[in-house]
Amino acid sequence: MNNSSITITPLFSGSSGNAILLSSGNTNILVDAGMSCKKIVEALNIVKMNPYDLSAVMITHDHSDHISGLDVFTRKFAIPIYATLKTWRGIHAVEKKPHSPDLDNEIIPDEKVQIGDFVITAFDTPHDANGSCGYRFDTDGCSAAIATDIGMMTPVVFDHLRGCTGILLEANYDEDMLWNGEYPYYLKKRIAGENGHLCNDDCARTAVTLCKNGTRHFILGHLSKENNLPQVAERTFLRAMEDEKLVRDRDFTLRVAKRYEPTEPLLLEVML
Repeated sequence: MNNSSITITPLFSGSSGNAILLSSGNTNILVDAGMSCKKIVEALNIVKMNPYDLSAVMITHDHSDHISGLDVFTRKFAIPIYATLKTWRGIHAVEKKPHSPDLDNEIIPDEKVQIGDFVITAFDTPHDANGSCGYRFDTDGCSAAIATDIGMMTPVVFDHLRGCTGILLEANYDEDMLWNGEYPYYLKKRIAGENGHLCNDDCARTAVTLCKNGTRHFILGHLSKENNLPQVAERTFLRAMEDEKLVRDRDFTLRVAKRYEPTEPLLLEVML
């Protein structure tokens, strides 16, 4: 009997910076590079990953908490990079030094691309960054998705998440903390808007439906430093699951991605 597996390891997650490692067999993909090159390398070393063993870097969008380390990382390690055309325009606009154009690969939403053991599909996400996307990773019988920076859960996003074995899903803010916090009103509106971020309640409601459609493993990611807390996001999630009689560690597993250091790897495994 063979087994198909994917390991998801958030290296950093949150408005301070994002980078997520996905591995299957000999294929290792880094999603986003939103910390300095030095910190990304240190995090990879912690999880026993050599940067030269990366097969590709997939970028979700061009905001600094997703690309701040990409410029140096790319020139140092020469790893192929994938992003949408509009995201590439944003990446090139902030590069301090050019890297080899041979490393640049355009990814088109809804078109599958094979990288090693993964079949990867990008999907459009509603966010205030041109070309913003999430990614679904499929292997034989196992699947994972990264879905953050989502102003609202659209049918397009949900359709790409449906049936995934495991998902890193945004739980950016608690509504009470946001609206009663110190952010200026325009920023609160931007975060809570349809092209902003996903709140704990919407994340939890989405997860309930995903769980009923076969998803068993969840990582809450991209938590706001100012407008959320891990225990608040987790409590909201568990309350929604309990309301539907879904039991932790029986019907689903849950963890919250750490902000400044690698989170314990999540192994998704399907026996074939």
